[in-house]
Parts: sequence; C-alpha cells; structure tokens
Amino acid sequence: MPRTPSDPLENLQREIERLFHDLAYRRHPMAHFAEQPWLPPADLVITGDSARVILELAGVPRENVRVRLRGRALEVSGRRVPPQEPAGAHYHRAEIYFGEFSRVVELPWEADGESVKATYHDGMLEIRLKANPAPSPTDVPVREIKP
Repeated sequence: MPRTPSDPLENLQREIERLFHDLAYRRHPMAHFAEQPWLPPADLVITGDSARVILELAGVPRENVRVRLRGRALEVSGRRVPPQEPAGAHYHRAEIYFGEFSRVVELPWEADGESVKATYHDGMLEIRLKANPAPSPTDVPVREIKP
C-alpha cells in the first residue's frame, strides 16, 4: 500500500523525530566558535610497573599539546583551533569542539619523572611511564641517650 504524505499521524511522527534529532545532534552555528568544554577520550593501560596513556587529539597540532606529571596525576592540555571558513559559509551542522582542553589521568602509582616519554602520530598522543621505584625500608639505629 503506498504511503500517503498527508497522513496526520505520519506527519506528527516525522516532526517528533526531527525535533529529537535536532535536540541531539544540532547546535547553533555560533556555538562552533564558542569556548566549549572538551575532554578528549583517553585510555590507561597498565602492565606491571609501566603504563601507557593514549589520548585521541585529532586536529590538534603537536606544538599545541602540553604534558605535565605531578605525582600520580598526568595532565594533558592544549588547544584545537577552528578552521578558517570562506566568507559567506555557514554551518548546517556543527558537532566538533574547538578551543582549550585539559585532561587529568590519575595513575595507580607515582610515576618516575625521568622515564616519561610522549609521542604524537596521526592525532594520537601516547605517553609511556614507569612507576617510581618504591623506597626500600631503611633500618634506623636507635641510640641510647645517657644522662
């Protein structure tokens, strides 16, 4: 049976679907340029006393990425800049976030700052760390104090 475009129930269903789609997937075009909170996805892989932290930073130039280690916290921050659009261009859909980001990954142990290595390739940042060797217990002699 052919579909009748003027069926009121089908029209209502299409409008409701459009409304939910617009709420879920569309943003105002100016929101594309506004500072938005952006948390790039991250993986933390632990193997014994070493770890790999992998972040997806598509479109972020390497020189815009900063990595800091503070005890058990690894902080990755930077900035993704929006592309320059030709005059008269307008966004029909804008879902990509631009601007500053900062992501803190808590490590299960304090890392050795000398062992940290970061590489960046094809929009993927990989940081390799090793656990700071646990301090070995030290026997402290107790002296007797004579009056």
